Amino acid sequence: MESIKNVKWNSSINSIVFILLGLLLLIFPKESLSIGGYLIASILMLAGLGNIIGVIKNKGIETNGEGINLILSIAAITLSITIFTDPTWIIRMINMFIGVVLIISSIMNFLNLIQYKNNRTVAWWIYLVLVILVFIIGVVEIINPTFLTKIITQLVGASLIINTTITLFLNRRIKKYLLIEQKTDSE
Repeated sequence: MESIKNVKWNSSINSIVFILLGLLLLIFPKESLSIGGYLIASILMLAGLGNIIGVIKNKGIETNGEGINLILSIAAITLSITIFTDPTWIIRMINMFIGVVLIISSIMNFLNLIQYKNNRTVAWWIYLVLVILVFIIGVVEIINPTFLTKIITQLVGASLIINTTITLFLNRRIKKYLLIEQKTDSE
């Protein structure tokens, strides 16, 4: 019985945290992205400093792996400083990269689409519309890399709220079912 109470307590705490996190992502997407950037920068800084302190404690570099590790640590610290100065920088860079990939992919798909059109495929224009849409999304990602990120962040927040609500509902149903099963077993 104690384990059921622990599961219920943990589930309640998780639900509250997820609903609050979902609300924050939904209502404050830009601020949430900044906090995420700060968290990533903090992790990179701590990892880099930890590795450098390890090299200092060992009084030097003994293997090539430790040398590479030191270089990566310095790069992590440099990247963390960049992110601390602009926490959404890394998100913008990732989105710009995704934009370039989408543009290249849509151009390649357009070239393939020309072959479909020549083969008299009936619905080639549907594919053309989709290729143009992907190309436009890629251009938008390059020009304004945080636009779609805000929307996606809000969708993640809404998904967290919906998923947690469903989980709470199902947990309540399972609890009622377990209580009914427990009563029938004890009789």
